[in-house]
Amino acid sequence: MSDQLFIEQNSELVTDILLQVQEETIEQLYKLKGQKTAEEFLVFIEDLNVKEIVKAKSVNAINLFEQTHEGMLQSIQGFAVLAEDTLQSLITYNTQSLLSQLDDMAQVIKKEVVNGIISGAGKQSVMNAIRGQKSLRPDQIETLIATAMNEYSRSVTKLMIDKMPENTKYVYIGALDGKTRVACLEMMSAGELTKAEIEGTFGSDVFINGGGYNCRHKWEIAVQDKFGHDSKGASKRLKDIEKERKNRKARKPAKKNPNRPKLTKKSFISNLTLEQHDQYREIAEARSTGKISGADFSKRLEQLIDEWNG
Repeated sequence: MSDQLFIEQNSELVTDILLQVQEETIEQLYKLKGQKTAEEFLVFIEDLNVKEIVKAKSVNAINLFEQTHEGMLQSIQGFAVLAEDTLQSLITYNTQSLLSQLDDMAQVIKKEVVNGIISGAGKQSVMNAIRGQKSLRPDQIETLIATAMNEYSRSVTKLMIDKMPENTKYVYIGALDGKTRVACLEMMSAGELTKAEIEGTFGSDVFINGGGYNCRHKWEIAVQDKFGHDSKGASKRLKDIEKERKNRKARKPAKKNPNRPKLTKKSFISNLTLEQHDQYREIAEARSTGKISGADFSKRLEQLIDEWNG
């Protein structure tokens, strides 16, 4: 597993640089206004390529982002050969995604500066407006950066998994603490599974997405040294959660959220409500203990997903 401390530290550094880029870009645009009236500045900034300004100021963040990916390769457990071109393509893909996010940030900065100039607002007000947007909040930027890095790690491992014999076993590894999602506890407590068993039980997207945004876990080949894999600890944590649920007072049924993404068999495990997790656990445990067959499990899962989607 890629060193999570390494990922967290570098995600924080990249985020700090990008926050500084926001401040410097706003400062530069206000300086460019100079003595221009609001009308004159609107005409001036229309043809100004703010995306290139942001990209030029973000060079250090981009370089660190790419270097972190290269550094992660040193800690990813290798069990199959991957071509250098393949690994570089994954880094390039992630870098392009970052560049796309920087373009979006530049557009927001340009828009908010224009609004600020028209309204007579100061630079700090513009900064507050920019960071008030969810995608540009410091914590959200760091989440996106860390998620991209962990997805790279999981993608490398998934490509190696695809090269292995069908009977190869894998375990779900990573941190087991108060932040660990129920979905990740489910996968960690499942123990050793083949690729087909993982896909049949949890869906295929978990190889890349893990338990969702900011997930610190991944499916890794089962070896004698199962560092980061504690199935017993995960099972105990699940039981504790179950006990906590039973001790709670009955809750009112949650209202359906019309904006909630539709669940599918390939992508559902990280989007379940607590009640849905309970229903899923029931059939997952029945399958793992042999009470129902794999075919029955798949059929019942499809029925549940249909019910959840309403």
